[in-house]
Amino acid sequence: MESVPTEVAPKFVEAGYTPSPICVPARASFATGRYPHQTRLWDNAMPYTGQIPGWGHALQRSGIPVESIGKLHYRDENDPAGFDVEHIPMNVVGGVGMVWASIRAEDERVDAPGRMLGDYIGPGYSKYTDYDAAVTARTKAWFEDRAASGDTRPWCLYVGLVAPHFPLVVPQEFYDLYPHDFLPVPKLHPRDGYQRHPWVEKQNAFMNSEGKFRNEDERLAAIASYYGLCSWLDSNVGEILTGLDASGFGENTTVVYSSDHGDNVGARGLWGKSNLYQESTAIPMIMAGKGVPKGRCETPVSLLDLSATIAKHFDCTLDGAEGIRSLG
Repeated sequence: MESVPTEVAPKFVEAGYTPSPICVPARASFATGRYPHQTRLWDNAMPYTGQIPGWGHALQRSGIPVESIGKLHYRDENDPAGFDVEHIPMNVVGGVGMVWASIRAEDERVDAPGRMLGDYIGPGYSKYTDYDAAVTARTKAWFEDRAASGDTRPWCLYVGLVAPHFPLVVPQEFYDLYPHDFLPVPKLHPRDGYQRHPWVEKQNAFMNSEGKFRNEDERLAAIASYYGLCSWLDSNVGEILTGLDASGFGENTTVVYSSDHGDNVGARGLWGKSNLYQESTAIPMIMAGKGVPKGRCETPVSLLDLSATIAKHFDCTLDGAEGIRSLG
């Protein structure tokens, strides 16, 4: 992230995709510009350690200050992951992650601990909404500190917010934006006769979030909470961009917004991600800044393309990313 003038129209990618619809492998691929079959990091129990160099390391080699604030989902903040400083990082639990959800030894899986979407669903606050608020505040302070430092070098800042990740708990004002009577009906629901692919049926049975709703109202509350968390995320991004402008960086920074994966949100009776349906693999991607043409890009774009773009933006080379194109 480098600064973007508020008057510059952004570039919207219509067909953005993740290289993996699973959190940790997707983040490792974005960090390195390599596909999961190249990183060999397949699931949420195989976090990135920095051993494979990525765009952060390329910037460091060129003397570009590069820092992170917030969620990374790597192994440990002491690993050389390509950031000079990691502010309030969130990494995988215990440096290990979700061993119970491993795809490498399927017959050795144990039951998921608790209900994936959270014991409570609906309006309120969670440790994740509190964390996002802290990340937003820390980012605004980072801009102020950077502006006051007098350091005029180009810089790169990665900001990781958690929402709309479950638990599906969101502040009341954002929950209220999505009344149950106006929610869209999830498509291809099994109760309407849709038959899921046998593999999808097997994978879903591992957690079966749809089957664990207490009643229909709670299922609707889950949809409203997810959409509410998206609006909560938008609100925090707005605060960050306001802080960017207030610090004086708004006229000369390039800003990119994206995500590591999507979510099924009830389509086909599925929740979460971990499959190759559009709901799970499609991601948002917006770029704005000087030299970024405004409009919409219909060419399919991957997070790996963004990895190459970040390196090129700072006149750096992303090692090991042969065949990946820069969006610039």
